[in-house]
Amino acid sequence: MTRRRVLAAMSGGVDSSLAAALAAGRGDEVVGVTMKLLPRGETGFGCCGSPADIDDARRVCERIGVPHYVMDMAELFESRVIRPFVESYLAGRTPNPCVECNRSVKFGHLLGLAEAWGCDAVATGHYARVRGGRLYKALDERKDQTYFLYSLTARELARVDFPVGGLSKDEVRAKARELGLKTADKAESMETCFVPARDVRGFLAARPEAAGASAVAEGAIVDETGRRLGVHGGVAGFTVGQRKGLGALAQEPMYVVRLDARRNEVVVGGAGAEYSTSLKAAGVNWTSAPPTHEIRAQVRVRHRHEPACASLSPLDDGSVSVSFDAPQRAVAPGQAAVFYDGDEVLGGGTIVAGERR
Repeated sequence: MTRRRVLAAMSGGVDSSLAAALAAGRGDEVVGVTMKLLPRGETGFGCCGSPADIDDARRVCERIGVPHYVMDMAELFESRVIRPFVESYLAGRTPNPCVECNRSVKFGHLLGLAEAWGCDAVATGHYARVRGGRLYKALDERKDQTYFLYSLTARELARVDFPVGGLSKDEVRAKARELGLKTADKAESMETCFVPARDVRGFLAARPEAAGASAVAEGAIVDETGRRLGVHGGVAGFTVGQRKGLGALAQEPMYVVRLDARRNEVVVGGAGAEYSTSLKAAGVNWTSAPPTHEIRAQVRVRHRHEPACASLSPLDDGSVSVSFDAPQRAVAPGQAAVFYDGDEVLGGGTIVAGERR
């Protein structure tokens, strides 16, 4: 068997550490790479290349006997992930930066780097599986990360490797301990890596793009008829389906059903108004050949959302119309809609709008 040369993306966490170790253990020639995504790397959340994370990745590489490099990708991360994240919030959408980071940075850029370095594949610590050039959910569905990977094309899937996709988190930690990896018991990040303390509103307010933007200014909370019910501190602090943070607007619970950034209004409705029977997704990628007619699939509209049965109709402009069998809660523009056939990922796109019929 020909020995492969593999670029291992190493965040400094246990998953990517074990992925690199497993690749090396099966005989691949592994080159470890940690991406420095912020100028100062001050967050230390396990993704952006803080000094502590870089040191952990370096020590793992020393342990398994492979070289380690640090790549400064802060400029790319700013232009392709952070700036669109800010712009999306200011436009009243709810972005998913992990999707774009995977598309533009972790795979878009690293696959090019791997080719330049003569590597056959890029290995990461994602919980997902590739079989026969197709993308499938991880064996441990509680940790499955395919929602963030729908943008991978068939050509890219032929050159990616997910060594931990067939393991549970407990198994990953146990194997890491067996191998003496420093990161075996390291806590995992659950936050947006470049937004400290989950304070999205504070992060946006500090950005130059937000200066004078109505989306971070005080505005009206209105019902679906336009009747004023209260005051908000900026539409960028809300998302479709949200109830918390609205205050006491009426006797019954109220939910965000729409954000109007141009008018700086948060539109709310009573129980049930936060559900959608259909959605439109744009910027769609299919992991294999796109369908030419209506198909049945299961659709996930959030990372932790249970995939819902739906009919998918491809449109002439490349977008997709999704009609759910049963109404789905909190279909938020800016988030991803990801299409599944059982465990297989068919593709996905960005939600443009949810609709009620």
